[in-house]
Parts: sequence; C-alpha cells; structure tokens
Amino acid sequence: MTNVAVFQIPQLAGLLWMSIRIILLGYERIAGNKISKGSPTFVAAWGFFFFSFLSFFPFFNTITWEILMKSLVSGSIYSVSFSLYTYALGHEDASVIAPLYNLNAIFLVILASIFLGETFSIKRLIGAVLMIYGVSFLKKGENVVVSYANILKSKGAVAMIVSSLLMAIGRIIDRKFTINLSPLGYSVGIYLVISTYILTYGVAIGSKISDYTKLIKQKWLYLILGGICNAYSYVALLKAFNYFGVSVAEPLSMLSVFVTMFFAKIFLRERIGVRLLAAALLFVGSILIY
Repeated sequence: MTNVAVFQIPQLAGLLWMSIRIILLGYERIAGNKISKGSPTFVAAWGFFFFSFLSFFPFFNTITWEILMKSLVSGSIYSVSFSLYTYALGHEDASVIAPLYNLNAIFLVILASIFLGETFSIKRLIGAVLMIYGVSFLKKGENVVVSYANILKSKGAVAMIVSSLLMAIGRIIDRKFTINLSPLGYSVGIYLVISTYILTYGVAIGSKISDYTKLIKQKWLYLILGGICNAYSYVALLKAFNYFGVSVAEPLSMLSVFVTMFFAKIFLRERIGVRLLAAALLFVGSILIY
C-alpha cells in the first residue's frame, strides 16, 4: 500500500504541472488576441514578448554570456516566427490559430528526420495526415478542397502556418545548440533576444515611442497576463519533464487547444462548432507523431 502511495504522489505532481501548462497555454492566445487587435504588429509582438521576458525576472541570474550568444541564432528565427504568431492572433479567430500552432509537430518530425537522423515511421506519417486533414475543419466548406482554399485565403491562418514552420526550425537549432545549457537560462536569453530584435525592427520601419506607450497604457493587464502565461507555461513544462517524457508531455500540452476554444467562446464570442473536431484530429495526430 505504501509503495502505491509513493508512486502516485510523483504522478499527481506531474499532472498538476501539466494542468498548469495547459491552462496557461490556453489563455495565452486569448491575451495575445486582445494585445494584437488594433495595434501595429511589431508593437504588439514586442509588448507580448518583452513582458514575457520580464516575467522571467526570478531566473535572470541563470543567463550566461554563452547562452546569450547562442540565443542570437535561434532568437533571430523566433523573432520572425513570433511576430507572425502575433499578427495571426490579431487577424484570425483564436480558435483557428490555436490548432494551427500545433502544426509545428509535423514540421518538427520532418526536419528532425532530415537533420537529426530521427526515424519518420508509418505511425508518424498517419499522425501527420490526420493533423493535415483536421485543419480542413477550421474553415469548413462544401468539400475538402474549398476548406483548404478558405484557410489559404486567411492572412492570419497563413501567417500562423509559416510561424509554425519557423518554430520547428528554431526547435531543431535548440536541440543542436543547447544540450549542455540551462533550459531556464536559455529561455531568458531567447525572450531577451526576441524582444530586442522586434523592437529594433519596429523602430526601423517607423514605429513611434508613442505607439509603445499607448500599447502599455491601454493593454497593460493583457500584457501582464499574456507575459506570465507565455513564460510560466514553459516553466511548468520543464517541471513536468521531471515526471513525464517528451512523448507524453508534448501531446498533453496540445490539450491547451480545447482550453483556448473554451475561452474564445466565453471571452471572444467566437463560434467554435466543427472546429472542435479539427482540434480532436490534431490532438490524436500529435499522439501518433510523438
């Protein structure tokens, strides 16, 4: 009886951390939607990720010069990816963007098989096909072809697909560069680099200081909430890795799609409908992939 209790306590702790991650990820897209609506893309992206960086303040001491240098490489890719992510949140329903975010799983296994020598099995192929088919239900038409055409007509949806591809490329670089680095220190470095890149580019293309101050004054609550959700959903994942492997933690993380859809229906008044089927297919596909 004692052995059973000892086994259950760590498992419950792991489930607790995963639950925290799922809820935070689920609400992050709602906050991102609120931040992005009516704001210039690069100003909104800077606010979202700079406040995420600030949320990591308890871990600022984990960053090193080596981490910062390596963060410059993947950070340059992530800055483009997350700018597109922010743009997507401002130009498409959160209940569409959340499932498309998870397409990085398909890109990741393909790239990992090419650059990291990982096996691309039949099971992973079936999972990828399920996820691609599930996408068709996000903008449902009279047939599958029309459904995909509807997706491609949406600038926000296309931006999210490209963002997912770039995110997968960034993950490959992460695996290559950060084997012996502190995950938390690397996170701090990445968010610092991303927010710096986006700020520099935004100013270069004509964003004014007043744009940034206006964003903070009008949307400070969502900036704080979005920053905390973005930063600490990752911390929760790191904690969950102490109890579950990647093959369990990553698919469970994708349950956040359903949380986003629930919040989108409640807070954004979005029509979810058949999009739930898309989320279910993407989730099953992700289990097969991982």
